[in-house]
Amino acid sequence: MRYIVYTMSEDRTNNVTPETLVLSDGENQDNYLRVRKTKLLVISGPLQGHEFVVNHDIFTIGSSDHNDLTIHDSTVSKRHCEISVEQSGYLIRDLDSTNGTLVQGVRISSAHLAPGSEIQLGKTRIVFCPLQDANDIPLSRHESFGKMIGRSVPMRRIFYLAETYSPTDVTVMITGETGTGKEVLADEIHNHSNRKDKPFIVIDCAAISKELIESELFGHVKGAFTGANADRQGAFELADGGTVFLDEIGDLSPELQPKLLRVLEKREIRRVGCNKVRKIDVRIISATNRNLANEVNEGHFREDLYYRLSVVHLELPPLRRRREDIAPLVKQFLTDLQGEDAIKQLSDFDRTMEILKRHEWPGNVRELKNLIELAFYSERRPVDLSAFLSLVNLRSNSKQEPELTFSADKPFKDAKNDLIEEFERAYLNDLLAKNQQNISRSAREAGIERAYLQRLIRKYGMKE
Repeated sequence: MRYIVYTMSEDRTNNVTPETLVLSDGENQDNYLRVRKTKLLVISGPLQGHEFVVNHDIFTIGSSDHNDLTIHDSTVSKRHCEISVEQSGYLIRDLDSTNGTLVQGVRISSAHLAPGSEIQLGKTRIVFCPLQDANDIPLSRHESFGKMIGRSVPMRRIFYLAETYSPTDVTVMITGETGTGKEVLADEIHNHSNRKDKPFIVIDCAAISKELIESELFGHVKGAFTGANADRQGAFELADGGTVFLDEIGDLSPELQPKLLRVLEKREIRRVGCNKVRKIDVRIISATNRNLANEVNEGHFREDLYYRLSVVHLELPPLRRRREDIAPLVKQFLTDLQGEDAIKQLSDFDRTMEILKRHEWPGNVRELKNLIELAFYSERRPVDLSAFLSLVNLRSNSKQEPELTFSADKPFKDAKNDLIEEFERAYLNDLLAKNQQNISRSAREAGIERAYLQRLIRKYGMKE
């Protein structure tokens, strides 16, 4: 049996899902998300007249037999699209298919589905039909899973599945944007398993050259290649009884993919340069920030390996889709870095949280942690986290446009002054840090008078 879990994705449309599809939000209903069950009615194409109940958190459609709904049609890609259950209802997402996915005649990357929505995949047209029955999706009762923190619905869904499957030996794939915490989650799954006292071996498939990755995974014998001066164990042998975490699995070369598939199917390996088969006892967890469904469609990643790796699929949501988790994350990072009383060193915590919630967080949780570390390196107290947002963006080389944090609830003049102050604080912090707090040099670089710079420093209470 294959279990697939999908949490909230970025919606690139302005579609609004009718509230009737979500019957409760999970917050006050004994830790579950209740949504209307739905079916798909095929009105044209090879399966015309057939009905299919959407019976998974994520329901895949495509021409491959591995999908929940298989359409044998040359105009449909292997993994064409998927319908996922979300806090706001049902979302359909195109999986970079060749001919695209249309909703109400419009080609989409993702869109919320309303009752009666018509979906078109190649020659097939499908109508989305909600039913009267409800479907309960369980959430964790906890707001953390080891080092992972989150009170939001998508994170509590992740925690529920992690709590459920960590004690087993099931293979897990973790996907999500860079900085969402994939390795942390993999580590915690290992720590909550029966293998927790055995090794947790990490292999970064993107950081190791193609020439060495096979040896890193499977080991080698002396003389197998130039520089192989002795026998060497690979990750799978070193992790005997424990867990191997294959990070950036999407970068694994096509030549090695069948060998990894053999490990998953037969639980045995061969060292490079040796014909002897060695049995292994390991659990495999993989992670990627790539769209592996697209890689499968384009023939860059083996379809059978994809399904072997993603028996359980956990997709970590980006921070911008779980903004209610920002405050608890800040508190936890502050405690870890500065101790229990660190929050007292922040200026206007509530106002700061509102500003941070409006930020887009291209670097996700990692960017938030970097922000706190950077801010506390400053000698200025109390610490204004929002003043360091621009510095974190610069240091992360973000290509995102600078964000304007303002409120239309204030008069224009007041909002404008707040924005100017926010810019001046961030600019001065960056300017002074670059010039080792040298006032004269900072003034020259900024092209302003030294006396004016000193007035700004005094205005914002910065140490001269």
